[in-house]
Amino acid sequence: STVCQIERVRYGKCPLVEVAYQLNFPTILSIEAEMPVKFQNEIRKAFPQYQIQTEQENEITVNITGEDINPMFKHRSVRKLHQFISEEGKWKITLAKNQLAISTLKYEQWEDMMRRFEQPLKVFSEVYDQSYFERVGLRYVDAIKRSELGLEGVEWKELIKPHLLGCLNFSREEVEKVNLNTLRAEIVMDGISVRISSGLGVINTDNKEPDNAFILDCEYYQVGKLNMDEIGEVAEGLHQKSTDFFRKSITRKLHEAMEPQELK
Repeated sequence: STVCQIERVRYGKCPLVEVAYQLNFPTILSIEAEMPVKFQNEIRKAFPQYQIQTEQENEITVNITGEDINPMFKHRSVRKLHQFISEEGKWKITLAKNQLAISTLKYEQWEDMMRRFEQPLKVFSEVYDQSYFERVGLRYVDAIKRSELGLEGVEWKELIKPHLLGCLNFSREEVEKVNLNTLRAEIVMDGISVRISSGLGVINTDNKEPDNAFILDCEYYQVGKLNMDEIGEVAEGLHQKSTDFFRKSITRKLHEAMEPQELK
């Protein structure tokens, strides 16, 4: 496959809200049935806080014909999420019966994230004797706020490329206000699947007024049996594709406003 090497940058004004790297494996019932004591003991230094959450694995189908929005739920099983959180609360390891993930609200660099995941991954494979995975996914959630970039009054179409814009492509002369605009898409680029959800959203920050933002939520993933020694390379490919896709989705104007600094 062709790998497009776009120069990597770190943005001074980075729009990232959350980044997650997820590995899926065939269900291991003991993760659901017993407390992961051994696993915790090994990673407790880096991730000392523990909490458990349950999530309903629902399928939601939404009917948006007419005035009423009627979501229809199909209930599936509940799954337990064992969460191990770093001291300052910015990094989290999640262990479920079919998934191991690392996520952060303080992403700085890809290599840093991989380094923090090394030990939990090694411990997981030893404790649960799991040597391969069925799906590798990397998810980036960006919230682009014009007010923080000195771009108040600039139209979204001057900042975001057409493939993500939907009705935001209209000029102010044509449409006075866009109340709702969401795009959901799934594409394949160089053998990597990209699940995209984008549109207008509101970010609530503690101290300020709710701020209108353009949300870009992308998951890059590959499915298929992958052995432990193969996932590093696959993850690297997903990461390169994420850089590539993000840059193809924003204009030069937005790129410059976010203050790019070259990464060595």
